[in-house]
Formats: sequence, structure tokens, C-alpha cells
Amino acid sequence: MEGSRPKGDAIAQFNVGFLYSRGLGVPLDYSKAAEWWGKAVDQDMAVAELKLGLLYSWGKGVQQDDSKAAELWRKAAIQGLPEAQQYLGYAYFSGTGVPKSGSDAVLWLNKAAEQGNVAAQINLGVAYLTGEIVDKNPKLAFYWYEKAAQLNDSKAQFNVALMYLKGVGVEQNDDLAIQWLKRSAAQGYRGAEEALDRIHAALKKT
Repeated sequence: MEGSRPKGDAIAQFNVGFLYSRGLGVPLDYSKAAEWWGKAVDQDMAVAELKLGLLYSWGKGVQQDDSKAAELWRKAAIQGLPEAQQYLGYAYFSGTGVPKSGSDAVLWLNKAAEQGNVAAQINLGVAYLTGEIVDKNPKLAFYWYEKAAQLNDSKAQFNVALMYLKGVGVEQNDDLAIQWLKRSAAQGYRGAEEALDRIHAALKKT
């Protein structure tokens, strides 16, 4: 730590910022949250960099600034914070605050996805399925969707089911498709409920 500041400073500053960001025991005040998180950012606190980046992304308590958000997420991503890696990867995916770059998007999304970040896993699934920012690779798309599905994401479970139904990125398998649709539907995912209804209706006709 620089100077003689105790290590606890950054944690205390972050916590005060958090209270203001939620209006917990103090009036809700995003500019005060930004001010306190900024103090923690000065001490390279990754989670403060993530949260302050979100405020810049949303334009809450600070002037909206996508490039400033991406810069803060990069600092936290380099420190290994998966949520920041996911946001930075998505910034490269969409070209928000940074130049659009498939290779950078995949680099950071992979780092987050390998740490179990579901949003990153789904973004990789989308990227490899659409071929918009990287070469199309249905097998890799299935691999990442299945990872997210196993972590109980209902939309990923639905996508895995569709890929089994159509034989995209994986060998076609109706039984596994129905199993994943049931898991997705059990979580209230509408698309899965509708797909199951259609399958049941089709079976009754045979």
C-alpha cells in the first residue's frame, strides 16, 4: 500500500460507497457512491473498479462514459475478477467504449467463463453460434451453453435442448433435448414450456 494508509481503508471506502449505492442507512446517492468507490479504486481494489465501471456505463452519479467504464473493468479484469472480465469481454464483443474485437472479446470472455461466469459462457455460446465476431464453431457453442446449463441457467438449458433437437454442435438426441427442456421449464422459462407443449401435441397426433 502507498504511504502509511492502513490496508482496511479500501474495504471501508468500498463499503461506504456500497451503502450509498443502495440507500442502506443513508440516502441513495450514486454520486457519493462513485466518490467513495473512486477512493478504493485509487488503492487498486478490483471490486471497486468493477462497480465504478458500472456507474460510468449507466451514467449514474457520474457522466456516462463507456470508455472510462471499459478502462476500469480492464484494471479489475487484469486482477482476475471474473465479472469484470465478462463486462470487458462484452464491451469488445459489442464495440462499446473500446474498438470491436472478436479476439479480445473471446480472450476476456474465456477467462471469465473458465471461472464459472454464466453470462460469459452464454456470450461465448452466442459468439460461436452466430459467427458474428469469431469463426462459427457449433461444437464450441454447445460446449459453453452446456456449461451454463449445468450451472442452472434456464435460457442456456433451453438452447442446449434446441441444439440436441436439431443436432447442432452435438449429435441429435430427442430424449436429452426433452430432459433439458423440462429443466428449463421447471424454472419458468416460457420458451421451454411452449416447446414441450408443442412436442406433447405432436406426440398425441402420432
